[in-house]
Amino acid sequence: MTAYIATHDELEKAIEKALAKVVEDRLPELIQEATSKPWLNTSELIELTGWSSRTIQNMRDRNEIPFSQHGRKILYPRVEIMRFIRSIEVTPRTK
Repeated sequence: MTAYIATHDELEKAIEKALAKVVEDRLPELIQEATSKPWLNTSELIELTGWSSRTIQNMRDRNEIPFSQHGRKILYPRVEIMRFIRSIEVTPRTK
């Protein structure tokens, strides 16, 4: 087995490239999380997702989306809603 020993400059460039990729991938999401309200009401959830109020009600009834309720006020955790949306994302098949 042959071992490859990278030079200091090669290692530094590889680390910079890896960090740039992480920043590029995660920075928009982190900015959105930091500057957004942590909780959404139903009308904000409708605006964010385009779902109808009835669809949201059905998703709550089936425990598909997380929510908190105090009296008649229903709130949805933004981070958890975004995580749910990513979890149901359909990726196209490659040929």
